[in-house]
Amino acid sequence: MYNWDLQNAIAAFVDSQKPFFGEQRELYYSVLYDFVGASSHLFTLLGFPPVP
Repeated sequence: MYNWDLQNAIAAFVDSQKPFFGEQRELYYSVLYDFVGASSHLFTLLGFPPVP
C-alpha cells in the first residue's frame, strides 16, 4: 500500500522550494569550491605539490 498523503506532502514541499533552486545551487557550488580550495591549501601545507 502507498501512503498518498505523505507522497502528496513531499510533492507539495518540493514544489514550494522551486523558486529557491537557483539560490540553493549557488550555495551548493560555493560550499563545494570552498571545501576544495581549503583541501588543496591543506595538502599544499603538508608538502604535496599543487596540481596545475
